[in-house]
Amino acid sequence: MKYSTDTDYISFLPRLRAGDRVTYGGTQWEIKDFSTYDDANGYEMMEWLLQSNSSSYYLLREVDPDNPETNVNWYLSEEIGVNRISGEHVGDNVQFALWESMYAHQEPYPKLRALGRLYYFESQTEGTYKSEEGEESRTTWDYWDEPHLWNLAIEAWQDRELHVYSTKKVSPEDFAIAEKSAKPQSFVASTSSKRNVIKKDRTWEWVCAWGLVIVGFILMTSGDW
Repeated sequence: MKYSTDTDYISFLPRLRAGDRVTYGGTQWEIKDFSTYDDANGYEMMEWLLQSNSSSYYLLREVDPDNPETNVNWYLSEEIGVNRISGEHVGDNVQFALWESMYAHQEPYPKLRALGRLYYFESQTEGTYKSEEGEESRTTWDYWDEPHLWNLAIEAWQDRELHVYSTKKVSPEDFAIAEKSAKPQSFVASTSSKRNVIKKDRTWEWVCAWGLVIVGFILMTSGDW
């Protein structure tokens, strides 16, 4: 994919797939994976795994029918350890009961604390996550801080896995489409080396030819011909 100043990011970014590259925050990121998620109420999520060196983030495109004013939202998400979560009060250990609480459809905790921020419960979704590896159900609890700038998403998967993500809103215009890393250089180098070999072969042919001419001339002038 090639970047253009005329790129319509809102329609272009959803076409990103594994192997494509984007630039964000002065860093180039490679798309390592793509997946989708939806539920029976019309909620949809497109998800791209971005990697650069040892860092990885998720770029999310959310379609939420419960918020028609901002029907489509974009987020950048980073996975954090479950041990970063506590109850409303620091030291309240809730991590070991989270998965059972979510899959038993218990009442969500009204407030959770993580990364120095207090988050308030907003919504719960249950749906199907689709990727190249197949489909799997998951339950998600969504929390927001008071200014509604940071999101805390807790995902409980059917195989008893629990994943937690710290997420912030972003604009699609903050991402630039970067060209894929084509590999014509190796082809050019090999082609160039072949040309050098051919050139050397022809030079050697000319040297041999002139050598024969000189030897013949010497023999003729010496009378030994």
